[in-house]
Amino acid sequence: MIKIGSLTLKSRLILAPLSGTSDLPFRRLTRDHGCRFAFYEMLDSSALVHAHKRTLKMLESNSNDEPIGAQILGSDPGQILDACQVILANSTPHLIDLNCACPAKKILRKKAGAYFLREPKKAGKIIKKLASLLPIPVTVKVRLGLDKNSASEGLKLAKMAQENGASAVFFHGRTVEQGYAERVNYEAIKETKQALEIPVFGSGDILSEKLAKEMLDRTGCDGLLVARGAIGSPWIFRQIETYLRDPSAPIFSPSYEEITAIARKHLELYIDWRGEKVAQKYYLGHIRKIAIWYSKGLPYSKRAREAISKASSSSEVIEVLGRLNRDYDKSWFKK
Repeated sequence: MIKIGSLTLKSRLILAPLSGTSDLPFRRLTRDHGCRFAFYEMLDSSALVHAHKRTLKMLESNSNDEPIGAQILGSDPGQILDACQVILANSTPHLIDLNCACPAKKILRKKAGAYFLREPKKAGKIIKKLASLLPIPVTVKVRLGLDKNSASEGLKLAKMAQENGASAVFFHGRTVEQGYAERVNYEAIKETKQALEIPVFGSGDILSEKLAKEMLDRTGCDGLLVARGAIGSPWIFRQIETYLRDPSAPIFSPSYEEITAIARKHLELYIDWRGEKVAQKYYLGHIRKIAIWYSKGLPYSKRAREAISKASSSSEVIEVLGRLNRDYDKSWFKK
């Protein structure tokens, strides 16, 4: 049990706010496989304030999708607060996280995300305002630093966050320059954990149950933020929970049939959520992407990905997935 302000978590695992990925259907699948707390997709403060329809749809949830958190991205303090009020008016999050970690160049140009590593005092003022005015806990996501020569910036910002009322810190152990390459820096996360009194969650390379345990063992962090490891593998939460309880216990490893069945369920949930006509017209690319996530490692996956990429409808995508099982039709994939 981990306390984040007034919130009590029943698991050390949290699904990260994955932009363009962790929508309601995605979260539904991870919840089915042991995820006890998840974030909406990363939310842009400007889009929220201007009532952007696609952004507001990101806030859709249901009773089976709780508890949940919202992560806000922005640079203007007033707009960020206004955006948080929009979030609270349209959903029921249990915490709000300020993104000070996104390394994307377009985000840095807007002086948002990891740009706050350059301006920790500004981030501190925003955190203080949110923590004093919002009725739910405020947390912060940070990175190690901007580059190898400024790798202490994340720790400085984490300390600033705590001083200004943050209830927890999510710490990604890579610099902005590294992006998502190279191994995560466990020592930096450990140093942050030792320096703070509030909970610290490790982020980066939570790609398997063994890497999850390694993160906990080597950093002493309170919990883990699962991101890329859940893409195409929603069962990773189930695997990690089992392994952390007993490393000698059998780990769930889905069969080909189970993987394709979960993939088809994901597609059906997504199409139903978007609406079939809208999904076919505007989101066929995303439907293909979902199918490709699950095809990796399955028989004839390269051929399958080619067929998925050429599919002109969601039914064609589902048909390809139907062939990816132990009784797959070799002649069809050899075409």
